[in-house]
Order: sequence, then structure tokens, then C-alpha cells
Amino acid sequence: MGAVVVLHVSDVHCADDRLASILERAPAHDVVAATGDFECLSTVDTLLSRARAPVVAVTGNMDDVSIGRRLREAGVLVEGRYRLVGGLAFAGVGGLDPAAGMELLASREPPGGAPLVLLSHHPPKGVVDRAFLGVHAGLRELRRLVESLQPAAHLCGHIHEARGVGRLGGTLVVNPGPAKRGYYAIVEVGPGGATARLGRA
Repeated sequence: MGAVVVLHVSDVHCADDRLASILERAPAHDVVAATGDFECLSTVDTLLSRARAPVVAVTGNMDDVSIGRRLREAGVLVEGRYRLVGGLAFAGVGGLDPAAGMELLASREPPGGAPLVLLSHHPPKGVVDRAFLGVHAGLRELRRLVESLQPAAHLCGHIHEARGVGRLGGTLVVNPGPAKRGYYAIVEVGPGGATARLGRA
């Protein structure tokens, strides 16, 4: 299997036009991964109607239950579960109740034979999580989950100013920056691991 190309967006915060521009102008990709803070139902609808590839998603801390419901009804929500899409195994931890998602994933066996990509809204402690005041605002429990699962890539957001790419052991950790400002990331996952490049539409 060759590399699978994932378009990663996060933190749209109701900027539907920006999201539509990213989906239209981003390089060719096989999957769209959205890591929360849609904030408006219209933003979810924009994602679902304008995406040119299968979608996987988790909610953010600014998303209410209606956002999660819409994503679940569309069959794209991966919180607390594993889902095979485009040759990759995706798993998710939502932003509203990350502890519940982490507990569910820890109790289930990931599917074998496909590289694993973990989606979460929050970053893991110590990687792409430095806030304006210099504190590392990621979650320790999420870091432990990444160290346990050892996914090829961990896609997250939440800390707008921590846009970047880092590593946690063998896992590539990507915070694309806020899509409300046109930011996104292109992540390639293949047999040799994962690579990422940041972009702006």
C-alpha cells in the first residue's frame, strides 16, 4: 500500500467560507480529518457537503451535543471507536468529554493490518501544546494514550497558537492551526511512517 494523504482541519469556529476554501484549494487527498470546534451546525454541513473525500471527525470543547449528533448521524464521528477509512484505521477522542473517549479506546483492540491515526481535539501534554503564556496546556492522559497505542500520527488542535508538527516517540503529532484563519495540514501516512506539511488557503 502506498501513502494515504489526509487533509487535517481543526478549529473552524463557524468560519464556513474559510473551510469551503480549504476544502476546494487544498492539495489532492484521500481522507478529510476534522478535529473539532466547528461551533456551528452550518460548519458541519459545509464539511459534509464540500469535502471531496471521506470524512472522519471528533468534536471540540466549544461544540455542543447537536454538533456531535450531526456528525454521528452522518457516520463520520470516531469518538471512542476505531474505523477503517481509505486504508487507515482512525480512532477518536472528543473535546467535550475526552476521558470517556480515552477510556473506550483503551478498552478496545485496534484493528490490525492498517496504520493507526488518532484524532483528538486536545493535544497531548508537551507536544504542539504551548499556549501564549508559555504553559504546556495538553492533556497528560492523552499523552499516555498515545504512548500506549503508538499511532503513526496523532492529529489535534485546540491551542491555536501552537500550530506545528512534533513527535511523541514514533508518533507524528500535528496541530494544523485554526481553520478559521485558513490553516490546514496535509499528512501522509504510509508503511514507513507519517510526514506532514502545513498549508494555508
